[in-house]
Amino acid sequence: MIALHDGQCGLCNHFGEDHKASEKLTQIHSTMRAPEDFLDDCGHPKHSSLHLKVTALSGCDGFQPVAQA
Repeated sequence: MIALHDGQCGLCNHFGEDHKASEKLTQIHSTMRAPEDFLDDCGHPKHSSLHLKVTALSGCDGFQPVAQA
């Protein structure tokens, strides 16, 4: 498991955007930890046509933090 910090995809609103309510993403957001090999879709509007798969550790300038419940 890796620790995540603000600015990394695992804590971005666009990470797995099409299935935000999944148990795995909820766990990543609450613990700020993710498996090193966990991949998911990047839903950022500027990247959507590329169909990017990114790790939770990845990051870009389009980071938007996940809203805390």
